[in-house]
Amino acid sequence: MYSPTLESPAHDTGGQLSGWEHPVEKPAEAPSRLRALVRPWLAVVCAAALGASVGLVTGVGLAREITLDVDGKLTTHRSFAADVNGVLKAAGVPYEEGDMVSPPPSAEIGDDMTIVVRHARPLTLTLDGTSSTHLTTALNVQDALEELKMNPNKLQLSTTRLRQIPVEGFQLNARSHRKVTIVAGSMRIETTTIGRTVAEVLKEASVELGEGDKVSPGLSTFPPEDTVIRVTPGLPPHTIPISPDVAALNWEALARCVSGPGGLYGFGLKMWRAVGGEKRPADWPEAEQTYRAQLLYQRLAGDWKRAWPECGDRL
Repeated sequence: MYSPTLESPAHDTGGQLSGWEHPVEKPAEAPSRLRALVRPWLAVVCAAALGASVGLVTGVGLAREITLDVDGKLTTHRSFAADVNGVLKAAGVPYEEGDMVSPPPSAEIGDDMTIVVRHARPLTLTLDGTSSTHLTTALNVQDALEELKMNPNKLQLSTTRLRQIPVEGFQLNARSHRKVTIVAGSMRIETTTIGRTVAEVLKEASVELGEGDKVSPGLSTFPPEDTVIRVTPGLPPHTIPISPDVAALNWEALARCVSGPGGLYGFGLKMWRAVGGEKRPADWPEAEQTYRAQLLYQRLAGDWKRAWPECGDRL
């Protein structure tokens, strides 16, 4: 049998290794040029896809959160609209000329924006008996009155100030508080009233009118702020005539000298009654007091010293 030696070359065994031969490992194949070129582009494509995905998410985030305050009712919406008009249209909130929209419809949308809409509504106001209709965007009576430049503190209202005004409209009755002065003879009354007529004002002030009394302005007149109401008593009948000589005396000069608590001619109540006077002298106009003084002069047969010892010579 053939035995190989160390020096003997290996026999060809048909491709098989001899027991003395060691297999030689082939080196790993280097990446191909195609693979080397593809890998960087693959990274770019992935980055682009990721960026597109992030952009999509960011794009969705452009929807802004908007608060709508429509006639006092608050709702929240997410909107892609660029302006207020777009938000309202998307939310189905109509508005017309005369309605209040804030910010205005053309305003750009900002983050966390609140859009306020107040629809105009008719308010029929009957003030001191006179009616008028106004369009208001106020939600309650007090705001509506202030919108009309009226002070609610000076009005007596038919409802509470916080009464809501519906969109279909509302009827409001009001009376104004006004300062007036009543002058009746020597009496002077300053009062605050809601009366719609002079007659109502006198009744509120407990001023009773006598037969024949005259009132200015008239009883059916509306008394505005700072009105002076004058009550002139109706004169009692002048049944005794005054002689022309007595009437021609200087009664005005006598009145300037004597005038005081007893009226123009210093009458005491006993003497006033004696010549037919009623009530008190100061309750009557000058013509009535002068007539009674002339009657007294005639009754005394011209003896003025008995009636006006210090001033009678002025006649």
